[in-house]
Amino acid sequence: MWTIAIIIALLLGAGVVSLVTCGSFRWAHGTRTLRARLSPAGVTSGSRTVDFREFGNLPAPVQRYLRKVLVNGAPVVTGVRVYHEGEFNVGQTAAQWKPFSSDEQVTTQPPGFDWDARMRMAPGLPVRVHDAYVAGEGILRAALFGLIPLVGVRGTGDIAEGELM
Repeated sequence: MWTIAIIIALLLGAGVVSLVTCGSFRWAHGTRTLRARLSPAGVTSGSRTVDFREFGNLPAPVQRYLRKVLVNGAPVVTGVRVYHEGEFNVGQTAAQWKPFSSDEQVTTQPPGFDWDARMRMAPGLPVRVHDAYVAGEGILRAALFGLIPLVGVRGTGDIAEGELM
C-alpha cells in the first residue's frame, strides 16, 4: 500500500518539476524573441554623443534638468539592463503584496522595453509576466508556470501608448 502511495507521490512530483522546467524554457524563448525585436540589428543612434546645442527647442526646465544630469560630449545611452527585487501589490480592493524579481531591458533607439518578472502567487505557483513596448506594440502577458495564460493583452493604439507611458 505504501509503495503505491510513494510511486504516485514521485510521479506527481516529477510532473510538477517537468511543468516548471518546460514553462521556464518556453518563457525564456519568448523573452529572447521579444528582445530580438526590441534591439533590431543595424539600428543606431543618430547622435553618438550628448550635444547641449540640441536642447535649444526644449522647455527651459527640461534643458536645466538635462544639463544637470548629462555631460556634454559624453556617449549617448541607447540601452540599459536593470534587475529588480521587491514586492508587487496584486490586490484590487485590499493590499496583497507578493515578492518578485525581474530583469528589464530598455532601449532608446528605438524606444522600447521588456520587463520580465517572476513572482509567486502562492507556494508552488510561479507566475511569469512580460510588460513590454516593442516595435510600436504594447504587450502585457502573465502565465502560471510560464505556460498557462492568465492575462494576454497586446496591440497598437491605446495599448501601445499606455505601455510606452
